[in-house]
Amino acid sequence: MVELSLLNPWWKGKEYIREDKHIKEFEEKKYKWVPKLLGELELIPNNVFTLRGPRQVGKTTFMKLLIKKLLEKNINEKSIFFWNCDELLDFRELSAILREYLEFSKINHVGKKYIFLDEISRIKNWQMSIKSLEDSGELADCGIFLTGSHTLDIKYGIERLPGRTGKIGKDLLLLPLTFSDYIRLIKPEIYEKIKKIKRLTVKELNDKINSIRPFDSELKVLFNQYLITGGFPLVINEFFTNKKIPEYIYELYLRWVIGDIVKWRKQEKILMQLMNSVIEKQASAISWDSLSKESEIKSHKTVSSYVEDLENMFVLLVLYFLEINKKIPDYNKNKKIYFSDPFIYHVFNRKIFFKENEINPSLIESIVISNLSRLTYENSFPNIYYWKNKKEVDCLLKIKNEIFPFEIKYQNKINKEDYKGLYHFNKGILVTKDTLTIGEKYSAIPAHLILGII
Repeated sequence: MVELSLLNPWWKGKEYIREDKHIKEFEEKKYKWVPKLLGELELIPNNVFTLRGPRQVGKTTFMKLLIKKLLEKNINEKSIFFWNCDELLDFRELSAILREYLEFSKINHVGKKYIFLDEISRIKNWQMSIKSLEDSGELADCGIFLTGSHTLDIKYGIERLPGRTGKIGKDLLLLPLTFSDYIRLIKPEIYEKIKKIKRLTVKELNDKINSIRPFDSELKVLFNQYLITGGFPLVINEFFTNKKIPEYIYELYLRWVIGDIVKWRKQEKILMQLMNSVIEKQASAISWDSLSKESEIKSHKTVSSYVEDLENMFVLLVLYFLEINKKIPDYNKNKKIYFSDPFIYHVFNRKIFFKENEINPSLIESIVISNLSRLTYENSFPNIYYWKNKKEVDCLLKIKNEIFPFEIKYQNKINKEDYKGLYHFNKGILVTKDTLTIGEKYSAIPAHLILGII
């Protein structure tokens, strides 16, 4: 029991949450990122919640802030149990730890309980422990919150618990900051004056753009910084504290991707061959077969498997061709592959091509598309696609069965030809570098402005 109490200092009193390592580190940061999800989430006993997202995005800190939030509600401190699963060997050890806490809670007459298990994906077949304890009734009146750095394992594990996650249990996402989040973190005084869109229409975007135009010069500077740091809180704080991103940070994120891929019995060499081709072909429509030839990987099935894993790890974002009439994707046609965050792009571009913080049109396109995709998430997956006939449209957002097109032209001059792909949809937004032209059906809006209002 002494060992359990070491990771649960609040059992001595609510105020001891301030001694927690992650809370201390959070308070010491120059920029303290508090996701909106923290204020929206309510943990209800008899439900299982999972939190997925890339490594070093702040999942453990989020968990500790959630515990702090519960303690501030005057919930019995002994009803909150936290455990880091890093050192547990198997699901049997997990069951033993949980039973030890449950016995402790019974002795202390604890009713509703809140169990937080961090890095659950470190334990092979972890879901067998939860299933066994749930089926035996030992987890009655327990709300369970799980996180893991290996997002694939969390995803597949929770799928093996059908009917045991409760009526309101959720699979939650914690992703890197969007540019709008970035503004809220670095310049909250500007963020508060920006009017966000409530629905996706040309008129709504035109109306809200007026609230952000006075901050054009400040947002250009912020956007250029975002292009380098991306949306990872650790990277952002290192950049603004040291005026640069230290070498160990690049290595940390590279090891995360390689480590997760290797854990799933895949090869580092093939990963790096694939990433080489993804960087060179980013934003281009390409088939699995042609990508396998580009990367000198023997099978298109191997390429598909690696990309699927990297997509589930939130490293890559894949856009499929959308059949306009049916409003469904065609998975057999060429795909467009993007990096989901600019810093991950820099990590691999630096490693493979020795390029330091290279900014190019395909990276801008990937940032715009990744940010836009956040508007479309449904059941933890984005509904964002591309379309091509005689002209191509870079991305189509599908929200409540409605399609809205965006074309990205991050260049110094814009002409009528750049709008042609949007004409098929009789509406749309041209995302530009500096050009701002407001129209009834079509508007051209700079990237740093439109990403600030979505």
